[in-house]
Amino acid sequence: MSCDSRTSKKDRLEKAIIQFNKNIKSNNATNYYPESYTEIKTDSIISNTFHVNIKNYSSMDRGIFMNTSTKQLKKTSQFHRTFESDILVSIADKVIYNSHISAANFSRLNSDKFWTNATLEHVWVNEELSSTKTLSLGISFINPKDETYKLYEIRIDQLGNERLTLIEDHS
Repeated sequence: MSCDSRTSKKDRLEKAIIQFNKNIKSNNATNYYPESYTEIKTDSIISNTFHVNIKNYSSMDRGIFMNTSTKQLKKTSQFHRTFESDILVSIADKVIYNSHISAANFSRLNSDKFWTNATLEHVWVNEELSSTKTLSLGISFINPKDETYKLYEIRIDQLGNERLTLIEDHS
């Protein structure tokens, strides 16, 4: 110690460490699956009767929080994007069915815990169960956090009336 107001090595080291810690910023990253916008469009004609347009796509403004990991000063949050679908069914150029499908729509029908972190996986035409009188659509929902799923069928008649049936429930 000296009397001329100089700082000791210990004080200079502590001050340098404090200054260094102030300048370091933690690095936060957010990862999404899928990373970018995803869209699948299908057009089908079933039994020369039903003309079906299905558009499955990822929502860019909604995701399901999966987890957070931290390595050194980098904090990474993982999200699974939610998916939605638009369905348009017509007969002889007359629209008989027009619907938007998402997990949010289905969760209103059922307050099951499954729907808290669920998203639409896919909507498709089930050609084997479709005929000239009815159209069968398969709809699958997944809960990526719990690794569970639900499978539904929508049957649409020639007047556009629908009947929803739960086929499988693994939740």
